[in-house]
Amino acid sequence: MKHKDIEDIKIKQILNHTANAVQIGVYEFDMVSKELYWNDTIKKIVEVPNDFVPTLELELSFYKEGDCREKARQALENAIHKGEPYDLDVEMVTAKGNLRFIRKIGYPEFKNGTCVKIVGVLLDISDRKKAEFELAKKNQQLNNAEKMAKIGNWNWSTITGELTWSDNLYEIYGHSKNEPLSYEVYLNHVHVDERDLVEQKILKALETGTYDDLIYRIQPRDGTTKIIKSMGIVKTDLGKTVEMFGTCQDITDQVNKEQELVKKNQQLTFAEEMAQIGYWEWDIVNDHLIWSDNMYRIFGLEIGSQLGFENVVEAIHPDDRDNFRANAEEFISEKRFRKFMHRIVHKNGAIRTVELFGELIMDGAGNVVKMVGITQDITEQRMSEIKFRGLLDSAPDSMVIVDQKGTIHLINKQAEKMFGYTFSELKEKHVSMLVPQRLWDTMEFYAIAFFKDPKHTGLPHNLDFFVHNKSGFQIPVQVTLSPLETPEGLLVSIAIRDITTQKQAAHRIMETNKSLKESAKRLKAQNRQLAEFNHITSHNLRSPVSNLSALLNIYKTENDAEMKEELIEKIETVTNHLTWTLDTLVESLMIKNAEQIPVEKISFEDTLSKTKEMLAAQILKSGANITSNFTDAPSAMYNKVYLESIFLNMVSNSLKYCSENRTPEIFIHSKVENGKTQLEFRDNGLGINLKKNGHKLFGFNKVFHRNKDAKGVGLFLTKAQVDAMGGSIWAESEEGVGTSFFINLNS
Repeated sequence: MKHKDIEDIKIKQILNHTANAVQIGVYEFDMVSKELYWNDTIKKIVEVPNDFVPTLELELSFYKEGDCREKARQALENAIHKGEPYDLDVEMVTAKGNLRFIRKIGYPEFKNGTCVKIVGVLLDISDRKKAEFELAKKNQQLNNAEKMAKIGNWNWSTITGELTWSDNLYEIYGHSKNEPLSYEVYLNHVHVDERDLVEQKILKALETGTYDDLIYRIQPRDGTTKIIKSMGIVKTDLGKTVEMFGTCQDITDQVNKEQELVKKNQQLTFAEEMAQIGYWEWDIVNDHLIWSDNMYRIFGLEIGSQLGFENVVEAIHPDDRDNFRANAEEFISEKRFRKFMHRIVHKNGAIRTVELFGELIMDGAGNVVKMVGITQDITEQRMSEIKFRGLLDSAPDSMVIVDQKGTIHLINKQAEKMFGYTFSELKEKHVSMLVPQRLWDTMEFYAIAFFKDPKHTGLPHNLDFFVHNKSGFQIPVQVTLSPLETPEGLLVSIAIRDITTQKQAAHRIMETNKSLKESAKRLKAQNRQLAEFNHITSHNLRSPVSNLSALLNIYKTENDAEMKEELIEKIETVTNHLTWTLDTLVESLMIKNAEQIPVEKISFEDTLSKTKEMLAAQILKSGANITSNFTDAPSAMYNKVYLESIFLNMVSNSLKYCSENRTPEIFIHSKVENGKTQLEFRDNGLGINLKKNGHKLFGFNKVFHRNKDAKGVGLFLTKAQVDAMGGSIWAESEEGVGTSFFINLNS
C-alpha cells in the first residue's frame, strides 16, 4: 500500500472519529467502485445495525417517497453531471418506520472532467424542525392574536438602519410587503401634522434610552386616517442605542368610541350647565346618592365626594330642612313625586335657590326603592325679581352688575345702548368681553384691589380706559365701582360714563399745543441759522470784500502797466475765493432748509467703493490702507447724495491729514446702537486737539493743520447734511495718534 493511501486512511479515521463524537453523519460515495460509506452516526440516524452495508439505491429508498426522494435524486444527478454541490433539508423514513428531518450536504470530486467521488455530511435536524414548526405555530397564533387586537410588532436596528415589521403591521399601515421598508418610509405614513412630534419622540428615545408611549395618526394609501398607539423598548450597548423594538396598535375604533362617549358626556354636561341643571339618583334602600358633576357644582360640593341623605340635608338652608324631609317622606308614602323648591347654603355663605323634578322607581312588590330626577338652580330668576331694574334704568350712566368672578348678572338700558348688546346676550358672560384685550391686565389689577377693600371708588382720572361695543368700536370711559351686598353674596355695580366729548376736546388742546411747540422749534432753528449765517458772513466775507476794495483803489491810482496786471490777478484771486465762499454758504442753507429730502436703501460697501474710485490718485500716492466692516449694518435708508458726500469728505480728510511718519490706516465700521444706525470713520493721522479746537470743529473755513489743500468746509458741509437728516456727528481724537468721527445717521 502506498504511503499516500495510508495517510488518507488515517485522516479518514480521524474525521470519522471526530464526526461520531459530535453526532455528525459522514458519507462517501465512490463513483468508480460504486461503494457507499456511512459512518456510525448515519447508521444510528437511519436506525440500521452497525454491520449494515449501504448502497446508493438503498439510501434513496429511505427518503420519504414523493418530493423528498425526487429532490435527493435530482441533487445527486446535478452533482455527478454538473459538478453542483448540494445542501438539502428533506424528510427520511428510518428502517424502523420513524419519520425524521435530515440535512444532507454533498460535494463532488472530479478528475479529468469526470466525477469520481461524492463526500458529505448528514445531520438529524428533527428537533430543530419540530422547534421551527412549534415556533411557526406560535407565530401564527401570535399573528392571529395581533389581528384580533389590531397590533403589529416592529424591530429597528439603529446601526444598520434595517426595519422589520410583522405581517399585521404591514396590514395596519396599508404597506405592501413587496415594497421597500425603511425609517423614512415609516415616517411618510405618519400624518403630516404629527410627523415632527413623532420624529422628536424617536430622537428623544435615541438620546435617553427610554421610549415613551406615543399616540399619533397615520394616513394609509386608501385615504383613511388611523390612530396608532406605539410602545417600545430601547436596547443600548456601552451607552449607545443599537436597537429599538416594540408594538403598534390600531386604536382608531377605541378612540372614536371614547371620543363619542366624551362628546356625549360633554354635551350632557354643557346642557346641564347651560340650563343650570344637575342629575341625581337616590338609592333609598342603601341610602346612596349618585350625582352628575353639575349637581355638585350647584350645591358647591367637591365633585365625586360620597353622599347620603343627611349630607344633602346639611347643605340645605336651615329654614328649609324640615320641609325637605317632609317632602321626601310624603313622596315615598304616596308613591308620587311633585316638584318643589328649597334653598341651599354654600360653604362660602352664598345662598342659592333650586327647584326639584323627579320620579319614583319601585320593585316588584310595589315598594319605592329609588328616586331619580333633576335639580335646577333658579337663583338668577329669583334675583331678577328682586333687582331694582327701574332704579338702574333711571341712572344716567351705563350700569353693569357683576360678581366677584366678573360674571355679568344685570345691565341697564343705557348699557344696552352703549354696547349694542341685549341683556340676554351678556347674561352670565365675563365682563372682559366688553373691554379690549390690551386692558385685561389693568382691569384685573383694579378688580383685585377693589375686592380687598370693597368701597365706592373710581378708576384714576389720568388712566386711559376704554370699552368696546358689539361692533368693536372703542369708547373712552370713566369707571366707578360700588359694592352691592345681596343674599347671594357680594356683587359689584359698575357705572360707566362715555367721555368721548371730553377726550376729543383734550385731544384738540394737545394738538394745538403740539403745533405751537413745533412752530416755536422751527422759529428757534431758523433764528439759530440766521445767527450762524450772520456770524459766518461777518467773518468770512468782510475780509475778502475789504481786500477787494483796497485792491481796486490801488488799481485806480496805479500807472505802471505791469503793476496793474499784477493787481488784476490779485483781484481775480480774491473774487474767486469770495465766489467759492458764497457758493458754500448757499449750499449749506439749501441743505438746512430742505423740506423734503428723498431717501432710499443704500449699501455702505457700494458707497465706499465709489469713494475709493473718486480718490484713487490720493490713495495710490499715500499708500493708504482702507478697511471696513459693515456686517452689523450693511445698509441704511438715506439720501444718496448726502451719504456719498459724507464718505468722500471723511475719507479725503483722513488722507489729507495723514502722518508723514506712518502709512495711513483708515477703518470704516457700521453698527446699530440703541436702534440707530451708526458709522465710525477711524484713522491714524495727525489727530486734533479737541480741548483747544473742539468747539469750532465743524465751523466754516476752520482748519487745524497746515495743508495747502485744506479749506475747512468738508466737516462744515458734512454736519449740515447729517443735521438735515435728523442725525448727529461727533469726534474723538488724540494728537499724534489719530481721529475717529462717529455719525448717527438718524435721530
